[in-house]
Amino acid sequence: MTTDRIIQLDQLSAGDGFPAYVAIYSDQLSGNPFALSPTVMQWSEQIMICRVDHCQQFWLAQQQRCACRLEQLFERVLGHHFDNSYIAVFANHPWQCLVYLAYQIQHKSQGIYFLQSRLNRNIFKSLDWEFWFAPQQALMSHLEAARAKRFNADSFRARQSQFRRFINRMGLAGPFALQQADHHAITRRFEGWLGKVWFWTFDNSADLHGFPWVALDQPARPAVSRDLEYPVNQWPYIEVLLREDFERLCEQFNRDDSEHINRMLWQITLFNYQVIDVELSFRHPYSLHREIPDFKTALYQACYVYADLIGKLRDRDKDLDLPESMPFIGWRVEVCERIHLPPILWDLFASEDGDVNHQGLFDLQNKLSIPFESYRSQASFYPEQSFQSIPIGGVAESSYDQYQWSSSSSLRPLFYYQAADEIEAPAPGQRFFLERCSSQWWLHGDPESQIMDYFVLRDRRGRASWVYRNFDGRWFKQGEYC
Repeated sequence: MTTDRIIQLDQLSAGDGFPAYVAIYSDQLSGNPFALSPTVMQWSEQIMICRVDHCQQFWLAQQQRCACRLEQLFERVLGHHFDNSYIAVFANHPWQCLVYLAYQIQHKSQGIYFLQSRLNRNIFKSLDWEFWFAPQQALMSHLEAARAKRFNADSFRARQSQFRRFINRMGLAGPFALQQADHHAITRRFEGWLGKVWFWTFDNSADLHGFPWVALDQPARPAVSRDLEYPVNQWPYIEVLLREDFERLCEQFNRDDSEHINRMLWQITLFNYQVIDVELSFRHPYSLHREIPDFKTALYQACYVYADLIGKLRDRDKDLDLPESMPFIGWRVEVCERIHLPPILWDLFASEDGDVNHQGLFDLQNKLSIPFESYRSQASFYPEQSFQSIPIGGVAESSYDQYQWSSSSSLRPLFYYQAADEIEAPAPGQRFFLERCSSQWWLHGDPESQIMDYFVLRDRRGRASWVYRNFDGRWFKQGEYC
């Protein structure tokens, strides 16, 4: 059995509809722009855009922990930071956020709006052209500042005027009245950047596709440097020195309980004066000072990076007369990305009742070199699709009565084939009946052809396989038990 034939479980994730971006309008943006994500763009004095899917697993886990909808969770967070005087629009592309935000600003409708919801999506589709053109003035400023390729402000304004005359002549009420025109057609008739704006309006992916994103620099990047008195190449010695450096980093945070780290840069100077940059990244925002004085989470990640780097250096330098483990003569540790989560929010999350120690799970994930995976049963006629991925700490039970699904799933194997292999009919004593399943028979002209009887098949060595017999008596192997 080869691994390329096994179904990849991460392909069976649940459709959570998590938005990629949020545009926030408020007079209090200067307070804390990094409230939802470390990746932020300042669009104007009163509008900022955050890429929230960079912290998707963290927010989904907090949603499950608080047993609330995403809207309710973000209302708690934004309400704390902006004193409820804000308008926030969540969508899959920042341009869609800005267009719908222009509509809500005109109507002075404070609160949170998800374009994933049917109501907001229908309103978005009915918007007038004025809201589509409204963010384009700021867009031109950003394109000029970024020196975007083949962008000319005068030419763009001329094409805007031409486009306005076109839609007035056609009597089109809004962008979605012209939805059938793809961006290639708009580009050919008007110009490249207007075509891009048209594409952003209908794009459902999280890719920017040329959107002039300029990340806002975090106000300060705490960093510490170390020049070693003698070269070191053994992890126990490096670990002791890194622990001291993390202590020095904590002092730069003033032991602020709200500061949580997403990513750190470890810039290492080797014995031959080569400088190599490696990252220490955390799956959930990590509070460095909460682990004083051990810093186990950060040191675990540094140890994984160290082992990987040493292995790569050995492979690279195996033909050279160099030490087996290239010594370090210095390094610099810098906090690259962080998110500001005030203690009141952690207290809110911690106050939720539950049988699972969620914070313990988050801490453990940050310490490991590979991510956790969590699954639950899913109602499906396809046995190989009868489970779905959920965030760590998520609700293991579905909203429906899943007894018959979970009882069947307990008899199914861990490893599934991508495609079933036909086999000879096994002897009656080798097979043990499990269940009768059916695929989407209503989509086929011959419903009986979709019926499959599943069995456990044991060979002479006691190994168990998952097999089925189809409607015409042919046998197929579809999985393996541990």
